[in-house]
Amino acid sequence: MAKYTIYHPLWPGQIPVNPRVSHEHTNITDLLAYELKRELMLLGHKVSISYVGFPHDDGRTINIDELDINITSHNKICDSLWFMIANEETKRFVIIDMQDSPSITNVLQKHPHYVMSLVSQYSLERYRVDSPDLELTKLLPFVYFAYYPKLVETKIQEIQDIRSSCTLDNRVFFYGNNRDTYRHSGRKIREVISLLEMKYPDEVCVGGMDSKLPPEEFFKKAATHTINLGLPGHPWCSREHELWILGLPVMMYEHTHHMAVDLIPNFHYIAVPAGERLSIGMAANPELAADNIIKAHREWIKPHNKWRLDNIARNGQKRILKEVSPTTIIPKLIELLQLGHW
Repeated sequence: MAKYTIYHPLWPGQIPVNPRVSHEHTNITDLLAYELKRELMLLGHKVSISYVGFPHDDGRTINIDELDINITSHNKICDSLWFMIANEETKRFVIIDMQDSPSITNVLQKHPHYVMSLVSQYSLERYRVDSPDLELTKLLPFVYFAYYPKLVETKIQEIQDIRSSCTLDNRVFFYGNNRDTYRHSGRKIREVISLLEMKYPDEVCVGGMDSKLPPEEFFKKAATHTINLGLPGHPWCSREHELWILGLPVMMYEHTHHMAVDLIPNFHYIAVPAGERLSIGMAANPELAADNIIKAHREWIKPHNKWRLDNIARNGQKRILKEVSPTTIIPKLIELLQLGHW
């Protein structure tokens, strides 16, 4: 048996979370870290959780003395959506990295005690283009989650009640960041939203130029629409995963990313061909993507496809709740960690 420490980031002013008495806004990494600790202790290992503070307000320095980590990065290091597990004897560590971009992995991958990263945003195309220095042999596909799973799970019945008690709106629904400043490599990430609104104003209900809807409002609005559209952020957005938890049908570009738990087109979600894709998943030709979204949407909202939509909603929800929840994913996480080899 071994002794492990799980290191979780803690921003100045934050208070460490105890998931045993967690609230609805406990984030996914806190939940996973606690569940991993609990399971490893049941297997006979000794495990502790240590919160890693960021000593400088600029968020570019990370210090973990016991692992000989004292690094200042050129880029800001994200204060959430990642944690590390280290073997106290060998000082070697694995990163569980669920960020929009692999900043913590990029910073620590050349450390002599670094073993590998389990990455949720796993796209070979993206890593090759955006992060050419990353060693792909040390990246393993993991999974992606809702940011606050407990919050979303408490809304399932309410959302289903809303959905069953109203006449559904057949317009495409998407509400997320579409500001002009939301760009990648100089290109607007969600230009397709502007094109949908311009070309098909009577068939879409879209927004997000200035701000996102609060989660509860977003859930309620989404429940009233026949189908909800998911679009790449970097390249995932937690909103798709929230919609799956709630049991709502999701339409999105055909999934090209590798994950530890399969995501099957036209089984877990409605797949839209987007044509050529850029590195983070956005369509290279937004007008073509907008046309394909509308074409697919028109077909799927036909009355004779209702049973298929219901099946897709159930399959998407089942995948999340039975295979990708913070508790059920732990055996897969332990398998991927390859404990005993480092």
